[in-house]
Amino acid sequence: MKTTRRRWLGTLAMGLTLALLGAPAQAAISCSIGSPGFFSVYDGLAATDNLNQSSYTITCTRLASDPATLNYITFTDDGLYNNGPNNRAKHTASNSYLKYDFFTTSAYATNWSKSNKCIVGTLNFGTSLSASQTTSYFSRVLAGQTGIPQGTYSDTVRVNMAYNRTSCQSGVAPDASGVFAVTISNVPACQIATPPGNIAFTYTAFTPTQATANTSFQARCSTTLPYTLSINGSQSGGVYPGVASGLNYALSLGTTTIWSPILPTSSLSGNGALQTYFINGRIAAGQAGTCAGGVCTASDPRTLTVTY
Repeated sequence: MKTTRRRWLGTLAMGLTLALLGAPAQAAISCSIGSPGFFSVYDGLAATDNLNQSSYTITCTRLASDPATLNYITFTDDGLYNNGPNNRAKHTASNSYLKYDFFTTSAYATNWSKSNKCIVGTLNFGTSLSASQTTSYFSRVLAGQTGIPQGTYSDTVRVNMAYNRTSCQSGVAPDASGVFAVTISNVPACQIATPPGNIAFTYTAFTPTQATANTSFQARCSTTLPYTLSINGSQSGGVYPGVASGLNYALSLGTTTIWSPILPTSSLSGNGALQTYFINGRIAAGQAGTCAGGVCTASDPRTLTVTY
């Protein structure tokens, strides 16, 4: 049995009654750029393309005499094993490949590659001498790539940044660069492909109505692979209790935002594509909490697990 876990932070905000082209940058500007890359479980039998989202982060410093904004573009090379229109990840032991590509938006319409197919951005320093910005990019592994050995397929990609640019242009030399890894596995498995966000409650002490909140996440499991989802801690009938700042709350897993705690007792089945689920939360009415001031916040980190 294998498990994959993602940890997230749920936050509780207590209400008052609780008492619960611009000016060019100077040469002094210096930036770094990096990305965690992406990992994806791939199933060539899936009916749809394998879609993924990741991000890169730029971090820059400047002198006080430099402009407070920096226009820039980011672009990539084609990895180590590109062939024609596609990037490729390699299974070294068999000299086999999986085709994939990057895109600038979730519409998957424009490749993110050479400097004429870039992402345009503006970094605002404000009054600070340093700033950072994180931007999403998207990747697609084409469906139907079968007849290749099972295993891990890898690539290394260089991501580049060019200063003082407001549009994509051919042949631009980078001012900063970094590398990130691409890892695609076609061994039957599961992953939490899109992690959950925060469960953010707003609660007033002794309120006569319950507070509710939810967040979504996406799992991807190989075709027909059975799996289950769970949250750490005790559970009864699919309900996961918890306490934060003296407030008793409960969580459940479901396929909609409607409270329906059924998933922990149900065996789910993968289809090689992203499957969307929800974590629903509620705090019962009439609780005092333990907030010492007029307004306070509390957190209770929880862990989501997919078991297959």
